[in-house]
Amino acid sequence: MSWVVGYSGAEVRADVQISVEPAVEFGYRFVSNCSPLYDQAIREQIESVAAEFGNPGLFLDCVDSGALPMTWAARLTAAFCVALDLPIPAVESKKRYLTRGLRRSRLYVPGNTPKLIPNAPLFGADAVILDLEESVHASRKTEALAMVAMASTQLDWGESELMVRVNSGERGRAEMQVLGRSGVATFILPKIESANEVAEIDALLTESGSECLVFPLLESALGVENAFDIARSSTRVTAISLGLEDYAADIGATRTVEQTESSFARARVLNAARAAKVMPLASVFPRFQDLSEVEGYARASRSAGYEGVGCIHPNQIEAVHRGFMPTDKELAHAHQVVDAYEAAERQGSGAVGVDGSMADLPTYLRSKRIVEQSRGGNR
Repeated sequence: MSWVVGYSGAEVRADVQISVEPAVEFGYRFVSNCSPLYDQAIREQIESVAAEFGNPGLFLDCVDSGALPMTWAARLTAAFCVALDLPIPAVESKKRYLTRGLRRSRLYVPGNTPKLIPNAPLFGADAVILDLEESVHASRKTEALAMVAMASTQLDWGESELMVRVNSGERGRAEMQVLGRSGVATFILPKIESANEVAEIDALLTESGSECLVFPLLESALGVENAFDIARSSTRVTAISLGLEDYAADIGATRTVEQTESSFARARVLNAARAAKVMPLASVFPRFQDLSEVEGYARASRSAGYEGVGCIHPNQIEAVHRGFMPTDKELAHAHQVVDAYEAAERQGSGAVGVDGSMADLPTYLRSKRIVEQSRGGNR
């Protein structure tokens, strides 16, 4: 029997493939495109991780394509765990990478791509999502979890909120136990259909001492029908969103550019979020070549009441942030409303006229939100 984690080949960068076979005693060999400069460091890391697992009777054959030490640590951990049938060890970090209050952009990054993960904090997204679910092949889930665990503790995520989309069911619960005390701020929960599912996850996180928030994705007709109950099922729920691809498949619809097939569901989920006082976030935008199209999608989402959209490519981030910035005209009017309403309130009045229209409390709150969004900038 043998096992393989990681990737190698002419097109592979920043990874290491480790083939594992049973042996009488522990041993290894490696080839690296960084030889001989880092050979000693690589030997020391292999031997250090092997010692953590008790130097088991395994032989490791490693092909290095310029992997970072973090990637070596993740691949070695996964190799030993897969071969020895052990769970990925839980990790812990002193820092959690929380939201600044903005989630205009959330960038999805496949959780088993060491070439992409270290650069993810550099693009300025409000949130980065390390994905363990749809972007990871079923046979690679364990090594992806090891990679995300290392990244959540060893990388500096700066001002980006660190999210992880876990798998559904028991696998996802195990992933949250590994990552619950790491740098992860928020777990994205796929395919949620009931409030009870969220309550069970809340109890699991509480038992493990995790302070992580959760963000349910509603991806079926039943999930949409239960949107309000799901949104208010736990104080950990910070946002909800609709997973359009799975939802369209569940109702037997054909996806269209206009998204008319999901108009009811999008309205239902947005309204549920607002009623439960959690953040409504729009789905990912699947195209990234035409940035004016991306900005238009973000602006339309903002106008509808959403506070952010999903991004599948770093090129989308700046355009999304522009789409969520108020126009100069909107901002000027919002400042007028805020200033006039607060002045009237100090004088004991609950409403005031601005540019020939009445500005009451809802108008004031909406204008104040516009002012707050403008301060988020275009980072």
